[in-house]
Amino acid sequence: MHELVKFAMRGPKQAIIIASISVLIPMMFWFGAGIVGLITLRKGLTQGLVVFSWTIIPALVWWFSVQDPGALIVLFSTFVMSAVLRYTVSWQSTLAIGGLISLATGMLAPYIMPEMIDILMEMASQIFQDLAESTQQEYNAEFQESFRTLMIASFAASFYGMAVGSVFLARSWQAQLFNPGAWQEEFHQLRMSPRFMVVLLSLVAILPAIGIDSSLFMMIAMVPVLACGIALVHGVIGKKQMGGHWLFGFYISAVMLFPTVLMLLAFLAMLDSLVNFRSRIQASNRAGGD
Repeated sequence: MHELVKFAMRGPKQAIIIASISVLIPMMFWFGAGIVGLITLRKGLTQGLVVFSWTIIPALVWWFSVQDPGALIVLFSTFVMSAVLRYTVSWQSTLAIGGLISLATGMLAPYIMPEMIDILMEMASQIFQDLAESTQQEYNAEFQESFRTLMIASFAASFYGMAVGSVFLARSWQAQLFNPGAWQEEFHQLRMSPRFMVVLLSLVAILPAIGIDSSLFMMIAMVPVLACGIALVHGVIGKKQMGGHWLFGFYISAVMLFPTVLMLLAFLAMLDSLVNFRSRIQASNRAGGD
């Protein structure tokens, strides 16, 4: 993978080739998005736009052939977030812009991917009807609409999460190639400011009042919160020099104890925006070393 990234950095043609082939391969569009993000971060908006413009062609093939706009949405979100990160050097601004794109995606999903939603709803309806018959419960239109809303929200949040992951990947590649070690330090310091957290909590109350579904925003808001929570875990383990086996254990527990661990992680991330655990650990270590 490292050699592919180095090849992509030789010029826009090489980057277009690697990114386009990646998008064409099923479930590999995140790698192509990472290449687009890397070029944007390193070379700037103009070259990033060139690579992105060519890479959307295979993404459009997926959209028109199987009604799946996921690759295009993740590519666009990654490109925009990478551009914002390059020119603002602010992860909070980057995540906020990504969240706005995801919110728009959720609101437009019934129009940009109607066939996929209908197919999944038909499959789910059959399953729920069978369950309702076996448990002698009612499967009504209200429940069906609630499930449809939740499914659309999960699509929007998933695309957002993959785009954030692609930007993380692009940033790590940039550090490996041009500034080794910088990404680890940057990621370990990723956290929400108190103002960012207050804005998120305020929007939870405000958006439903103007007609935006609360479940859509809640699932989208969880993406940056969990990203900061994961960064918190990495940062604490890194400063305590606890070793990679602790990270392995964290990810295993996140899978086995889902969603309990993620809920705890979200709570710690919000608390960290006020307390800043990592700075306190660093201060105590320094005090202990004096």
